[in-house]
Amino acid sequence: MPAHPRAPQRALARHGDTTARREMTIFRVALAVARKDLRSEWRTRELVPALAQFVVLALLIGNFGFQIDSHNAATIAPGILWLALVFAGLVAFGRTFAAEREQASLEAMLMTPASPVAIFAGKAVAALTMLVLCEAVLLPALSLFFGTPFSFDLVAAVLLATIGLAVLGVLFAAIVARVRARELLLPLLILPLWIPFIIAGGQAVQSAFGL
Repeated sequence: MPAHPRAPQRALARHGDTTARREMTIFRVALAVARKDLRSEWRTRELVPALAQFVVLALLIGNFGFQIDSHNAATIAPGILWLALVFAGLVAFGRTFAAEREQASLEAMLMTPASPVAIFAGKAVAALTMLVLCEAVLLPALSLFFGTPFSFDLVAAVLLATIGLAVLGVLFAAIVARVRARELLLPLLILPLWIPFIIAGGQAVQSAFGL
């Protein structure tokens, strides 16, 4: 019996529906993971306030440690900005899987039907959100301490570079999550890969400052 002429179209439609459902499931799981991490941070308020205080202190040290004036402020500020963000990011990404380690639930999470891609995406979104909250304090403080312009170009440059930092940061945090010396290993692995984002971000910030 000849095949129905519409059979290939129906099979293709079923395949498309399955793909769409899989993508929607990944999106929902990622959203649930991100929401869980952000709610946990909202309840404990451990990481974001500490990071915000750290970046402000880094700016204060940079402001008093260098001879800042109207001529060199725009030149020195990008370096101090990215130095503060890099160290804040190392602290944030080092804590990405801390709750799962402390509760011994990391293996249970990996054994669920949830896609590892969805878990990774949710963790990355949560970490990125926390860094953006710190940047909401950092960028106005940078403008206040160094007298640099606060503009849309500055915010866009920092945000785009932060996305790259967050993706790599969470990826390597997941790789070293069950390693004993993860606090030492994570910076060694991630800092060389962050260099292109830091260079590009620094140049973009300098352009935003009109240099």
